[in-house]
Amino acid sequence: MVRPWLKLLDPGLTALKTAIGTGFDERMALARALNGRARHEEAREILDQLLAEDRSHAEAWFERLLCLSDHTNEEEGLELLGQLESLRDEHPGHAGHLRNLGYLRLLLQDLDGAELALQQALAQKGEDPKSLELAGLVQLHRNHPAEAKGWLLKALSLKPRDPRTLRLLAIAMEQLGDWTGAEAQLVAALQAEDAYYWGWHALGELLLKRGDLAEGLRCIQRARSLHVCDPASYFILAEIFSEQGHLELAQGQLHTLMLLAPPAPVMAEAQALLGELKRDMGDRDGALSYFSLATETDPDASNPWAALGDMAREDARWEDALRCYREALMREPDAADLQVQLGYALLETRQGPAAEQAFLQALELDPSEYSAYLGLSEVYRFANRREDQVKMVDQAMALAPEDSDVWNARGVALEVTDRWKEATEAYEKALSLEPQHRKAANNLGFVLEKRMDNGEPELRSRAIEAWKQRLLICSDEGQSLKMATEHLASLGVGEETLREWLRPEFLAAGMEG
Repeated sequence: MVRPWLKLLDPGLTALKTAIGTGFDERMALARALNGRARHEEAREILDQLLAEDRSHAEAWFERLLCLSDHTNEEEGLELLGQLESLRDEHPGHAGHLRNLGYLRLLLQDLDGAELALQQALAQKGEDPKSLELAGLVQLHRNHPAEAKGWLLKALSLKPRDPRTLRLLAIAMEQLGDWTGAEAQLVAALQAEDAYYWGWHALGELLLKRGDLAEGLRCIQRARSLHVCDPASYFILAEIFSEQGHLELAQGQLHTLMLLAPPAPVMAEAQALLGELKRDMGDRDGALSYFSLATETDPDASNPWAALGDMAREDARWEDALRCYREALMREPDAADLQVQLGYALLETRQGPAAEQAFLQALELDPSEYSAYLGLSEVYRFANRREDQVKMVDQAMALAPEDSDVWNARGVALEVTDRWKEATEAYEKALSLEPQHRKAANNLGFVLEKRMDNGEPELRSRAIEAWKQRLLICSDEGQSLKMATEHLASLGVGEETLREWLRPEFLAAGMEG
């Protein structure tokens, strides 16, 4: 059925489709327009035809890479990588093929390989704005916004009105805290191309983060008028609303996406995220239902199994936790964080050697996974290998010197070697980094009492403060107050004082302070 109103939604695209013939350039123009509107599947069909006609067309390849999404399977990515490596070898003097190879490696999360290929491309053609833009994108992925800004400004000096480069510059400026500058760049991008999907979307995100709900949603709706089925839009808004505490709005975005009947991997991701939101809202039955549904919707997805494992750990259902983490690792064997979670569950079931292997495997997969060193420190603590325990904590400290869990583990390692004063300082450091760290407050209370029993009675007031902090943390988290109240009573704190500390007015004043 002819729907003449469709052309009114996007007259520019309608004009391109009407005028298209068999010419290469005409079809390239349409593919670019579709990519600019995030309608990548339609662009992909055209670009695959163009590359079948001219497999060495570098600009067609660049547009083809723009069609890749987060849900592109690894097999397709490696197939394209092989083709681009062949083109690089066939045309060693062509900077465009090196640039495209760098872009694909970036999409495959190989930042070092991407940077090397882009350096080679720029050595051959230093005035290519796309290569300069991609060099900036690499720095954004490395969380170096200042360096990214430099590269992007170089790209814009050659092509001042490129909407994609202007948007990336806006992202860099936002990360640098220049929100006004970021908004100006997005406006410039939309003035250059008023049908640029990600320009409108990024402007909407910026406004929402600044608390301008009405104008932010207007921009998002403008983007969705260009392409309503893009799943990233719904996930991004769900995340923004969740961070702002608008959990109902976050759920609404995900339910809307599910009504659009996305592919199974996208549907499962939406269900898993709904499970996370339900868990945040205290609805554990709802969370379990959504996570379980996600495992059925996409049998290859690892995240729902990992989430089910986390929930089993929280409920001390250790055998269930082990089963779920193993299911997740079957689907994602290279996930270092899953190996760490498996290791902790093995520790709880007194399987020390197996836990040690899990933590070592995590470090083999990702040497920067410092939580694996903390896991190993626990393995060696239970095995009475004190020196090894301290070494593992030192390794974690070298990687994450401002992490509260690392400082708590340092306190434990110092305490078991009877270095009580240093352990006290470590627990206090952990609490200064994370005042709600229940284990650190607990450990601080114990070590201060231990010091009191060994000739330092003047530490009583500090011990009371530590157990008071533990009491308030447990009250806030809905945990048992029994241990904290027993220790406070033994330190001479009366029931009336305890009731006063737990009064809502007192807790509210403490939070405001």
